[in-house]
Amino acid sequence: MKTRGILSACTAASLWAISGVSGQLLFEQFHFSASWLVATRLLLAGIILLVIAFVRNKYQVFQPFKDKKDFFDLLAFSILGMFLVQFTYFKTIELSNASFATIVQYTGPFFVVLYESLKAKKMPSFVTLFLMGITLFGVILIASKGEILTVFTSRDSLVWGIGSAIALAFYSIQPRNLLRKYGSFTIVGWGMVLGSVVANCFHPIWQVDGMITRESFVQLLIVVLFGTAIAYLIYLSSLKFISASLASILTAFEPILATVLSVLFFHLTFSWLEIIGFICVLGSILVLQKRV
Repeated sequence: MKTRGILSACTAASLWAISGVSGQLLFEQFHFSASWLVATRLLLAGIILLVIAFVRNKYQVFQPFKDKKDFFDLLAFSILGMFLVQFTYFKTIELSNASFATIVQYTGPFFVVLYESLKAKKMPSFVTLFLMGITLFGVILIASKGEILTVFTSRDSLVWGIGSAIALAFYSIQPRNLLRKYGSFTIVGWGMVLGSVVANCFHPIWQVDGMITRESFVQLLIVVLFGTAIAYLIYLSSLKFISASLASILTAFEPILATVLSVLFFHLTFSWLEIIGFICVLGSILVLQKRV
């Protein structure tokens, strides 16, 4: 059973990585914008999850709207969590590449640690601060492509990437009570649908700004269906067999695969300093997640 859980978590991480690469293909080859892709992805994937939630328990789906506090918490999760984590992630891909965006977003656990420390009015341990420093060093190596003095030339992608990490931290912390009370399918489904309302205010789904072809439709299907709805369902199923901490550690496979796929599909090359940066980021976060 544990093996099944491990395979499920790794499969979900793989689908998320593939989704990021498909997003990059949509940006570079078919000229879609991050704002349109996020609006489309959130709306369609959210509908899929809500349909599943309705089939599982139709009476539970609309319960969050009956409690005023829960409703406002759901709105906060939808806008500051679901919408921002998607938009900042794909905006980072649009400005850089899937590998860089995934690596930087994966620093989100450190912002979770900072929040928990501030909430407890307790300084993080020396080991945690040291790991945070190693992660920052690794991100700078990756962002500067090994030439640290040029990191400021890529400041836009770095800022959006850090924004995605902060949004991921909020996404991970804020909805805990809602998830326990109403279930994952209901909260994440509504989070995506309500988040898509905000996304559509910036870029309506019907204002398509890319090239609609059979190939682009396939890539869009990968992003919406496989990289969002199915990946999330598989990840949830892994939690039936393994702990949440182990599942989160296994998601380290995502940035590794995203890097490999970027090399294969976009012929990216990495210097030894960039490789050291990848190792610093992934290694420090793996150690941190084992400690918390």
